[in-house]
Amino acid sequence: MVGCPHRPVTASLGIAHYPIHSINAGELLELADKALYAAKSAGRNRVKVACK
Repeated sequence: MVGCPHRPVTASLGIAHYPIHSINAGELLELADKALYAAKSAGRNRVKVACK
């Protein structure tokens, strides 16, 4: 859009890897979600990998 100011974009990501972290889809999603919230807690522009 013309005339719209650009705003900075930040991203926080949580990663869980199949089959390393889990073979169960529900557990894999739960671990990725926990990693996402850990990334958000650590600050902007962070990536956290799930731990099991």
